[in-house]
Amino acid sequence: MEMTKFHQLCGAYDKAQTMFDNYQRECHLLSMEIVRELKSFFQIPESQFSLYKINDKGGFELVPAALIHAIRLAEDHYWHFGVGLTVCKAPETLPEELILIHLMFKRNDKEECFINYANGNEEFQIKKGDSASYAPFFEYLFTTVINSYESQLQQFIGEKTTRRLGYVKS
Repeated sequence: MEMTKFHQLCGAYDKAQTMFDNYQRECHLLSMEIVRELKSFFQIPESQFSLYKINDKGGFELVPAALIHAIRLAEDHYWHFGVGLTVCKAPETLPEELILIHLMFKRNDKEECFINYANGNEEFQIKKGDSASYAPFFEYLFTTVINSYESQLQQFIGEKTTRRLGYVKS
């Protein structure tokens, strides 16, 4: 049977879709590693950690504890997701504050991986399977959070507050 132009188009689509599915699977695995490394670096108790989907307006939407619900590929070619860290004076006590961090990462055609947070000025290269490669970004993130507490007036109203880092401004 002769291969028609339409069949060739379908074959090209199938190949492209398979390549994207593989890319998506690899990026999902990378997002899992990012979260695992983040939790390890900051030594975050599971009860103080949450995942968020970043919606089209840059807002945070709480999702079940599986990254597949949180990661989203945007037009900027970055995968976006949010993490929430509930901090308090002492573990699991009030007052507490939810720190929301909008993370973004990408993997290029050379299989190099890069990470940033949405309002960050600097992109960091990370290497899959290399915990040490995450340290510069996590130190940068840590310093950003610490500086937000030290240099910004924070109003504490009631017993729970929210601090948003890296949200997309509309």
